[in-house]
Amino acid sequence: PRRAALLSQVSSSTAVRLRSVETNSPAARAGLKEGDIIAAIDGRPVTGVDDLVRLLDAERIGRETLCTVVRRSGIAQVTVMPVARS
Repeated sequence: PRRAALLSQVSSSTAVRLRSVETNSPAARAGLKEGDIIAAIDGRPVTGVDDLVRLLDAERIGRETLCTVVRRSGIAQVTVMPVARS
């Protein structure tokens, strides 16, 4: 929603909604949930899945990454620690 984008200080009109979160994944350990909307990663807008994949590159593995998340309860800042996929 536009209001949520304004509150999160993200200028993009699109984002990524999580359809599922794998158990014991970095996202689950960080508290991300199905239905959360990822609006930005480290302040950079996420306008689609391609952005999400590009922003979560190998340089972020093992490094805290701040995600701006829109939830029914409001805007949240969630820190995720990406790991290499096996």
